[in-house]
Amino acid sequence: MKANIPGVVGRLGDLGEIPRDYDEIITTACGRLDNIVTETYEAASKVLDFLKKNKLGRATCIILDKIS
Repeated sequence: MKANIPGVVGRLGDLGEIPRDYDEIITTACGRLDNIVTETYEAASKVLDFLKKNKLGRATCIILDKIS
């Protein structure tokens, strides 16, 4: 997230608010909270290229302009 790639909205888990009483349960049950939300396919491609170039692992992107 610190790469400042244009079109990156953020980590899915950071975009919403989870009530304190349910935080641990939801975090444990929902593995998709680590997905990265991007506005376009190009932004997602840049994110994945950045991760690959810096050997930071893998990620899944949710591309907003591909969602109908």
